[in-house]
Amino acid sequence: MQFKKLSSLSAALFITVALTACGDDSSSSASDEESSSSVPSFKSSSSLSTRADIDYKDTVNLGDTLRIYLELFKGDSSKMDESEIYLDSMATTLPMYLGEFPKGSRIKVFASTSNIESEQIRIKSEYGDYLQAIKAAPKTAARKDSVYRNSLIPSFGADSSATFRDSNTFVTFNDSHYFLEVEGEFSDESSMKLKVLVDTSYYKYTGEDEKISMKMNDTLRGILLIDNAPKEVSIAFSASEGYSVNLTTVGENIILYKLTDGDKELGSSKTNLDTMLVPNDSVNWSIKIKPESFSSIWTGPYAFFETITKARELEQGEYFSNPDSIMYPGEAYERTRPKDDIGTYKYNLRQEQFVWIGDYKKGDSVIVKHWIQNYNDENFQNVSIEILDKKKKSQATISSAYGGSFTVNEDMPEGPYYLHYLRLNSDPLDQGIPDSLRYVLQLYTMVQQPGLLKEMKFYDSEKDATLKEKVLAVGDTMRFEDFDFTMTAHSKTSWKVIGSDIAWFMPCKTLDYLNNSSNYKSETCDEEQEISSNYLIALEDGIGEKAELIAQSVADPSMRDTLTITIIAKAD
Repeated sequence: MQFKKLSSLSAALFITVALTACGDDSSSSASDEESSSSVPSFKSSSSLSTRADIDYKDTVNLGDTLRIYLELFKGDSSKMDESEIYLDSMATTLPMYLGEFPKGSRIKVFASTSNIESEQIRIKSEYGDYLQAIKAAPKTAARKDSVYRNSLIPSFGADSSATFRDSNTFVTFNDSHYFLEVEGEFSDESSMKLKVLVDTSYYKYTGEDEKISMKMNDTLRGILLIDNAPKEVSIAFSASEGYSVNLTTVGENIILYKLTDGDKELGSSKTNLDTMLVPNDSVNWSIKIKPESFSSIWTGPYAFFETITKARELEQGEYFSNPDSIMYPGEAYERTRPKDDIGTYKYNLRQEQFVWIGDYKKGDSVIVKHWIQNYNDENFQNVSIEILDKKKKSQATISSAYGGSFTVNEDMPEGPYYLHYLRLNSDPLDQGIPDSLRYVLQLYTMVQQPGLLKEMKFYDSEKDATLKEKVLAVGDTMRFEDFDFTMTAHSKTSWKVIGSDIAWFMPCKTLDYLNNSSNYKSETCDEEQEISSNYLIALEDGIGEKAELIAQSVADPSMRDTLTITIIAKAD
């Protein structure tokens, strides 16, 4: 007879793993498996009835690194140690109990051996079924192509300082008790190092049904035996208004991914799905996954997929029922969205905004402008801006580059109106963007309403009177911020506050009298020049001339007032 001595080299470790792809990677290191956080529940091999009659030599402590030593039994049973395990000298297998695991469990085995001939390690259920390995066995001179087996061929070297170089993974397709079986030709010099990690909830889908479902915040991993798999697997999930869903689906040996909304196909890919979904109401979607039709030495026996849904409660302004609202016409409303440096919001895929732009009556005319910052806005093919009424019906469209206008006609309802902005595939800008604003989406909305004001005048606050004329000496600086205005709105308007911003203009001929930049030239001017700076300087050519400064309300661009400016020589 022979006996094996087992010793634990480490404390018990957590036994689930973090997967970075749908199938198993080729790494044989056990260190990255030890940071997991889910420990499976299983029962002792000696505490259950209705079990197969198997002479287990021990129960594997999952997560522990075990050393197994073999010695030849000399025939004196009085010298047998109760802490050691004995095998008949003719035995060629060592069965070790793992536990009772549900279907979908992932069992990862790390092993290396010394002085065991023709060794292999297999996982077997008490029903007698061997689990097929996920990874192909390595190529040898006799094996020209990778072959998928139902075993792990461990590497040589089992001393305590050695790191694991070989591992393989097995998946359960039935609820059962499972054990590890070491097979080989043993000698009194044989030894082995072993570690087993198990995640009992790794694969939620194992190929039984054609239709399954998942939640809004969920990860669904699936494994299918290609030759016994459905032609197509349909994964249903749903969401309601007020949420967005980031969807990613990847896999191996999958030939088609398709996303549908009822009978409508939303998109498909042969490699993966990565998209954001924003429902306008309660919506049911489906992901159709089509695996390879036949297994081969190139595909192996399995197909894998991993689908992740991450639901996010939408910010104000991201859906119609909770819109942003401009404060008043004539000033730009700014909405700054949260930073997307970790890809939660995916502004690069989709940007959407709903903005209440006012309550209007029949005959009202409205000018609307919308723009963004920190993300690319040059692709005009992937952007739409429309004006919606209170029933979410589109009544007009405007340009993302120049803005646009609409008039509430007789066939249009009175009441609230909304801007709806949608842009797809817009990359974040990096040139000239400070780090604090990189991946930050800023959206701006401006509303102007011609006819909003009844009157607007330059105002002299010291004299409490209308200002009509002003005198400047050559070299004097006239700053726009020093001017005041009186503004009177029509009584019919629903606005309680009206923006006081002013746009400034000058007739072309007076640019020779008042100026501050060589950019403003009378010979290249067409009728009048908009002044973008905030001041003007009286010039010598203007002595004895009268210049005109035009103030235009930003809130009501139809309302203007003109100030006459007389330029005199500078006193000595």
